[in-house]
Amino acid sequence: MPVTPELMREKVKAVVVVLATPMNRDGSLDLDGLKANTQFLVERCSGKRVVLVPAGSTGEAYALSDAERLTVIETVIGVTAGKLPVVAGTASAGTERTIELSKAAENAGADGVQVVLPYYHVPSEDGLVRHFLRLADALNIGVMIYNNPVVSKLWMAPHLMARCAVHPNIVADKENTSEVTLYKAMRDAIDPAKMSVLCGLGDLQFAYTAALGCPGFVTWTANLAPALSLELLDAADACDFHRVREIIAKSGRLYEFAGVCARRRGRDPWILPGFASGHIYVGILKAALEIVGLAGGPVRGPGDDLTADERAELKTLLQDISMI
Repeated sequence: MPVTPELMREKVKAVVVVLATPMNRDGSLDLDGLKANTQFLVERCSGKRVVLVPAGSTGEAYALSDAERLTVIETVIGVTAGKLPVVAGTASAGTERTIELSKAAENAGADGVQVVLPYYHVPSEDGLVRHFLRLADALNIGVMIYNNPVVSKLWMAPHLMARCAVHPNIVADKENTSEVTLYKAMRDAIDPAKMSVLCGLGDLQFAYTAALGCPGFVTWTANLAPALSLELLDAADACDFHRVREIIAKSGRLYEFAGVCARRRGRDPWILPGFASGHIYVGILKAALEIVGLAGGPVRGPGDDLTADERAELKTLLQDISMI
């Protein structure tokens, strides 16, 4: 049985792993690879504070058909078999389609859904809140709002998030602002008994928000090194910020490498100068998964794969930071 929204509110105080979607060389879904990657995480993370998110931004949901997204979600749920919570990426620009995808994920056994803010046409404040309240009304599982201004071109301000937090099925905010002061404003505006406000920008940004009591973070690097992300969460919980700095000295180098790869492609980093990556981090993740013996495959268009030289650089980096 899926996790209740009340329990999901606590479960997401965790390392939230946004899963890659492995592809075959012809661009089709590599479901055997997805099963192997998921099993890798289940074996290392069962019983620990870990949540899996298939078919999100890192999983290239924008490039998948609805049928493919549901297949990815069903495959991950099948492998986890209740051993780890699964929060499915089900966002769409329109409310009706988002509800349809989310109900399909619930019927497949998902413990929750992750839904980014409506994009393309920017809604009014009331329209934005109404989108999530209608979705929450339609479900019996928890909703994680993905407050990501980069992909949606809007940001749900604290007073609007507080209006959503009153719904018992809206359990978390995956907060993707890079401004620590704005993260603090969000935390201050939200009753933690109603909604968990997570760091959505990964291990590096979590090192900053942890000092403000951030209860968990979303990460792509945990696809291949979950133990390091779990150690980071434990260090932050213990307020051992010396250890936090030591861990970030390792995983932070992947973010730095992503920024280098982005600039080579003529893109300006959009989070922190020198560390952000735009979309190239997906190509880095897929290459890294293959380097450590897991499934990656090509990135679907319009995303970029790494060059052969960059893959060699990445392999050396992973060796330097003891990820292989």
